[in-house]
Amino acid sequence: MDTLHTIHEDVIKLPPSSSGSTAGKARVVRGVIHGLLQGRWRGGDRLTEVDAAALFKVSRTPVREALLELASMSIVELRRNCGAILLPFGEQELRNLYAVRTLLEAEAARLAATRMDETVIDQLKRAFTALRREQRPDADWKLDRKLHAAIAQAADNPRLAGEIARYGDLVQTMREAVGTVLADIHSTSLTDHLRLLRCLKQRDPDAAAAAMRQHLAQAANSAVAALKQVSKGRTG
Repeated sequence: MDTLHTIHEDVIKLPPSSSGSTAGKARVVRGVIHGLLQGRWRGGDRLTEVDAAALFKVSRTPVREALLELASMSIVELRRNCGAILLPFGEQELRNLYAVRTLLEAEAARLAATRMDETVIDQLKRAFTALRREQRPDADWKLDRKLHAAIAQAADNPRLAGEIARYGDLVQTMREAVGTVLADIHSTSLTDHLRLLRCLKQRDPDAAAAAMRQHLAQAANSAVAALKQVSKGRTG
């Protein structure tokens, strides 16, 4: 049986998949980020609701919702009677994003250290250990996302969990945009994940928070390296 499927879905839940109008919003958010990272657009380019609706084949309502979401994360700037202006997105902007993510998730790890179900910790540890033993990548970062979702859930703060899910979705979209560029960092991430789980198992809030900060610092460096490689490929 695939290791990932041994983790009970009713215990560790990823954020729900998009459907209906939410799917249209997600399509626009994903499309704008992919376009920005892959060079379709650059900072300063304009995107109107009408153009976005036509491009992504959705109505203007999900476009409006998507642009508001992107504006809240400083991906675009909304201007009256002008639409959305894409903001520059380079190394500093990416590090700023990870800095916010680190503040949120380090606190979640600190809270989860005394609250997280030990069964969940053990399941995740077995799954990550199996990946490392079998030298398999974490396909689509599914197990990584399960771990972060489980920690957010265990922190028992719905507002905090909601913000973590929002930034997690953004990071996953960026991973999709850069494709295989990030493939070689899975082994480092596995080590980070196992260290974090060990701290959670030991019920040590400070160590868990520190392990999360270390993990996300490594993730930020890898994301910056991937962004530079993608940018180099566009100009090379």
